[in-house]
Amino acid sequence: MLSGSVTQAAMALRTSQPTVSRELKDFEQSLGFQLFTRKGRSLVPTEAAISLHGEVRRSFIGLEEIGRTAEAIRANASSHIKIVCMPAYSTTLLPPLCRDFLRSNDSIRLSISALGNSVLANGISAQHYDLCIIEADLGFAGWTSTSIHAGEQVCIAPKGHPLTRRQVLTPADFEGVDFIYFSAEDMYRRKLDNVFREHGVTRRLRMEVATAASVCSLVSLGVGVSIINPISALHCLDQGVEMRRLSFSIPYTVRLHKNQSTRTPRALDAFAESCIEAVANMQRQVQQRLDGPAAILHAV
Repeated sequence: MLSGSVTQAAMALRTSQPTVSRELKDFEQSLGFQLFTRKGRSLVPTEAAISLHGEVRRSFIGLEEIGRTAEAIRANASSHIKIVCMPAYSTTLLPPLCRDFLRSNDSIRLSISALGNSVLANGISAQHYDLCIIEADLGFAGWTSTSIHAGEQVCIAPKGHPLTRRQVLTPADFEGVDFIYFSAEDMYRRKLDNVFREHGVTRRLRMEVATAASVCSLVSLGVGVSIINPISALHCLDQGVEMRRLSFSIPYTVRLHKNQSTRTPRALDAFAESCIEAVANMQRQVQQRLDGPAAILHAV
C-alpha cells in the first residue's frame, strides 16, 4: 500500500522479492479476494484492499496507543484524559487551560481531538473520550452535562471599519454591510438570521465558512464583519480586529459533557473545574475589552 511495488516492499521489509510475492499470494488466498492488480511494474490496490488497509491502520493506531499508555505509566503519568472538542476551542480555550492545568498536575497527561460534529458524535457514542467540549447538548446515555454561560455573541470588524465608531451595534447598523456568515447548519447562524429577518435588515453575504478561525482570519483581512462567540473574538483581537457589543442578546453557552465510565474520574473532575474557571476568566476579559477606558475610569 505504501511502496507501490513488490520490489520496494521487499526493500522496506529487508527481505527478498519472492518472499513478499509468496506471502502476498498466501494472504489473498486466506482472505478470499484479490488485494492488488498489476499495472506495469506497479501494484494498484483494489477497493477491497483500501477498505482493509483502513481497518489495519486503526488497529495499529490502537497498538500505538497501548504503547504510549505503558510508557506514560512507567513515567508515573498514569492518568490520561482524552478530550474531544469543536475546532474553535482547540486553538482558543484549551491551549492556555491545558498549560496551566499540567503545571499543577504533573502526573496527568492530556490528549485533544478537534473534530466535526458527525465524527465527534461517533466517537462519543463509542465511549472513546472522557470529556467533550462543544456548543450543543448531547443525547447520549452515560454522559453528564454542565452548561457554562460564556457571555454574549459579539461583532468583530477590521480596525478602522465604520462600525467600530459605535460602542453598541443595532441590527440596523448592519444594513448592506459586507458580512461573513457561518454555515447554514450552525445553531447561532440560525438565531442571527432570525434577528435580522425580524428587523428587516439585509446584510451583504461575502463569504460563508465553517469555523470561527476562518471567520477571524477573513475579518482581519478586511473581507467583511461578522458576529461570533466571545471566546474566539477575544483570541483574534491581536490580528487587526476590533470587538463591539450588540444591542440585542444572543447568549453563548459552552457545554461540558463528562463520560461517567471514565477510568480517571478525579482527574476528569479537576480538569472540568479548571475549564469552568477558564471560561469565566475569558468572559471577564471580554467585558473589560468591551468596556475599554470607561471600565478603567470607573475602577479609579
